[in-house]
Formats: sequence, C-alpha cells, structure tokens
Amino acid sequence: MIGVPGQTVEDLADDILFMKDMDIDMVGMGPYIPHRKTPMACDDSDGDPRTRFELALRMIAVVRLALKDVNIAATTALQALDPQGRELGLSFGANVIMPQLTPTENRKDYLLYEGKPCVDETATQCKGCLAARIASVGRVVGYDLWGDSNHFWRRVKK
Repeated sequence: MIGVPGQTVEDLADDILFMKDMDIDMVGMGPYIPHRKTPMACDDSDGDPRTRFELALRMIAVVRLALKDVNIAATTALQALDPQGRELGLSFGANVIMPQLTPTENRKDYLLYEGKPCVDETATQCKGCLAARIASVGRVVGYDLWGDSNHFWRRVKK
C-alpha cells in the first residue's frame, strides 16, 4: 500500500530494494484507501487521496525502471480514486490488470475499501470493460497467454 500514514519516501525506496533483493516476479501495489470501519480510518492525517494516487503512479514508474521485466498490476484501488486509474497505471508502467472473478453476489462481502469499482458487473461485463480500458491506452489483452512475468522465465531458466 502506498501512502499508509507514517510511510516515508525512504520506506518506499527500501521496499523497492527489498523487492529487488527478493528477486520477485510480480508486484501488486496501490494507493492506501482507509476503510471507515477500521481503526486506520481515524489515523489518516497524512493523506489526501489524490496525493496517494499520484504517489502510487510514481511508484509504479520507479518499480518499472528498477525491475524491468516483472509483472506490475494496475490495481482496482487506482480506479477507486480516479475513473481512469487503471489506465493511468498501465501508462506509468503496469502491465497487468486483474479481472473481478469473485461471484457478483459475493463481492459486497469482500470490500477492502469503499468505492471499489466494478462491484456490480458480471464476469462478461468485466471482460468487455477491461478489454476496452486496455485498448484505450494502446495495449492489447494477452488472451490464452501464460501470465508469468518475463522475469520469472529468465529466473527459472538459470
């Protein structure tokens, strides 16, 4: 999570170094969005949601530069803070968008944060929406391709 109260730029830099040291294959990170029903909702003095959103985009860009061939997710949390959030995530260096696969009737029970997008969409609607979002930034969906990162394949071939 990017923008957790008390988190510093140095913490984020350490996170990138940790990811590099751990030789990771995929990164899932997004802006911190406090849920009003948690203790952390009361401790949000550090954070303007737009600032966290922009910091998350910059983190995606820096991770892409530091870890060139890993998968980086453009998270739904980005879209919760900006209607074009996942597209911007792709533009900043993310290369993965994960569809909502939880059955529609159960999604309301799995809300890590308020304002989560696509909660009412069916799987078919989600597929079409994501394909359009991906196409809007000049990318194509990799249907029927294995999803492991190039980093993973290079690492296992060693």
